[in-house]
Amino acid sequence: MDAPRLPDEPNPAGTALWAAALAGGLGLSVLLAIKLPAANVIAILPANGILLAGLIAFSGPKLRLLALVLGAVSAASIAGILNGSTGAAIVFALANTGELLIASYLIAGGRRRANAEAGSDVSKDQQCECKTKYSGERDRLTGLVNRTLLIEHIETAISRSEDVALLFIDLDNFKSVNDTFDHKIGDRLLKTVAGRLRHSVQAIDVVARLGDDEFAVLLSKGANPAAAEIVARRISDFLNAPITAGGQDIRVGASIGVACWQTEMLSAHELFRRADVALYRTKSTARGTYNFFEAEMDQRLQQRQELEQDLRRALAERAFDVHYQPIVRLATNEVVGLEALIRWRHPKRGMVSPSEFVPIAEEIGIIAPIGDWVLRRACQDAAQWPAHVKISVNFSRAQFECPDLSDRLKAVLSETGLSPNRLQLEITETTIMADFPKANALLTELRELGVETAMDDFGTGYSSLSCLRSCPFDRLKIDRSFINDLTTSLEARLVLSTVIKLAAMLGMHTTAEGVETQEQYEIVKAEGCGEVQGYYFSAAKSAAEISAYFAKQTHNSITAV
Repeated sequence: MDAPRLPDEPNPAGTALWAAALAGGLGLSVLLAIKLPAANVIAILPANGILLAGLIAFSGPKLRLLALVLGAVSAASIAGILNGSTGAAIVFALANTGELLIASYLIAGGRRRANAEAGSDVSKDQQCECKTKYSGERDRLTGLVNRTLLIEHIETAISRSEDVALLFIDLDNFKSVNDTFDHKIGDRLLKTVAGRLRHSVQAIDVVARLGDDEFAVLLSKGANPAAAEIVARRISDFLNAPITAGGQDIRVGASIGVACWQTEMLSAHELFRRADVALYRTKSTARGTYNFFEAEMDQRLQQRQELEQDLRRALAERAFDVHYQPIVRLATNEVVGLEALIRWRHPKRGMVSPSEFVPIAEEIGIIAPIGDWVLRRACQDAAQWPAHVKISVNFSRAQFECPDLSDRLKAVLSETGLSPNRLQLEITETTIMADFPKANALLTELRELGVETAMDDFGTGYSSLSCLRSCPFDRLKIDRSFINDLTTSLEARLVLSTVIKLAAMLGMHTTAEGVETQEQYEIVKAEGCGEVQGYYFSAAKSAAEISAYFAKQTHNSITAV
């Protein structure tokens, strides 16, 4: 097949026609010069006009040279016919040739500029087209391929019967980075992660960014499970190491899910799904590591998805319940408070433990509305109980960070008729330390409102002395993990004693959680703890059982009187 002719290539047939036209024009000009009067110098104009027309229409180098030669001969001939001297003929010929030469180059230069501009426009169009295509296939921040292009790479590899492995990578603590620092630091961190991923694999492998903090790596050319595990371990080491971004040393960590291509798979999307399932397993069991897809994971994921749907339905239908665990004052063994604990009786699974469904509610973003429902329900129930009994409610980080916290609490207290000084909100250390200045300001607002606050699960989070000293908590709740070992560990008892004394010096009351035996009760009491709760006194009871207990206490008091 012949190569295509470029637009500015000479046309042989056109060249021959123009040469014939020039020759005819020159002959005509000579004839006119002979026939016309000698003084009529206008006879040279037809020749020059024809020559210029030829140059304008086609200014190729060969034709330009021919036109100049013929122009010179024509001018010399016309000068001789006009009875000029030999010197005058030569001067006239040179002048006429120079005139044609200048016109020729002006015309050629103009055409070159026009062609260059046209070529530039084409080049710009091509660049724009390439840039548009590139931006549609690449992540703008990191330059990595996107999800669509990654799927194309997988499908291409599959069509070639290549063994491939897909790794899904999710940064574990990226959200806290954005919350703690600004988004510029977060962007630099993502670029650094992208660079470390590129250095973790070979040049033929594909690295992609799928979302905010989600990445993927496609291993090809004989990517068997053993090779995939080596890469997964390497990536895990790289991303779990500290990362410097914007002058900050940040440790985010990464969870990885791995899926290898199997002959029974039908599409690239199935490989995607399996890698995602493996990633979910890693995130739900041991973050910062990696897992390969296994068939049993599908069943677990399906159960998890069903539980998510049931949880959303339970929230919409208010299908939860609230039970209350008594809090006892050690000095008098009197019930002075109750902790509200959510319960969920599933229509098929029976009673579902909060430790199972609360983390799911946090992950899918419905823990705040669930917590608000528990708060309102607990305040309603507590309003019916003796005025000296406080109600303690766990307050999640999502609730704590919601706007207009004071206004929302005022509305709940107003609706339920509960006095603010009877409500105590339990807030974890991790919630406080996520944004210490903001949390401190919110705690001050709560105190001004008259609501008490307690640091929950002390000792399981940061255990920051600056937090205890600076934050206006009313109470410190000692985690059950310190209570469990009281009877077997001297160190546990020393820690308990120190915490109680520290709280007292800071003007805080103390409550020990998880007291289950007589011996634990005696130790906690001897160390000076103010209040306790746990199975030693009572498990959590329904609102009806608590109401019956208080009714019985009132009846006994009346009878005694």
